[in-house]
Amino acid sequence: MTNPARVALLVKTGENPQTFIAAIEHGDGNAVVLDAVSELPENVGGLLIAGEAAYEASETIPVALSQAIDGGFPVLGIGWGMHALNIALGGQPPVPVEGHGDPTEEPAKHPLFMAPGGKVGYTIAGSGWVTVPSAHTHALLPAQVADGLLSSVYAEDQVVEAIEKPGREWLIGVQWPAHMYDLTPKGFDSLLLALVERSEQ
Repeated sequence: MTNPARVALLVKTGENPQTFIAAIEHGDGNAVVLDAVSELPENVGGLLIAGEAAYEASETIPVALSQAIDGGFPVLGIGWGMHALNIALGGQPPVPVEGHGDPTEEPAKHPLFMAPGGKVGYTIAGSGWVTVPSAHTHALLPAQVADGLLSSVYAEDQVVEAIEKPGREWLIGVQWPAHMYDLTPKGFDSLLLALVERSEQ
């Protein structure tokens, strides 16, 4: 029997990491909780960077995120983590949006279009329109997305709901609360499972 994959977990300062720890454990991984100034530990194989609030322009790119990108580690960004991943790769901060819920309230439901051919659609094994939970007041529009990233999932109002790095690197960011795997459609937890699987050393 092999040891569970160790996945670094970086959560926005001030937020509770417990639901994100549970998401890694759902994929049979072990979470190694970091803070914004921690370096990426040697004994981890991937990074989950996440938060329910928006990334603020005054924030500094977390050290472990930069190290994970430079080292070719698999990275999954959720919410704040998607924004951080986008900025780390040269994109712009998120902008205010309406109609996508609020992290202080129960998640709303809204439809997204998942483009075929991307890593997100391939991992989830789906494409086309799907309804997911939504709880965010800020988001990326196409103009905010870093050059070299693919916007692979959109909402009806053109809000970007997923970004990914084409090619062999597994760098994915999603706007919906992917850690709430009991609220997302069937198969959507495959993103969590794939991160843990790719984090096995």
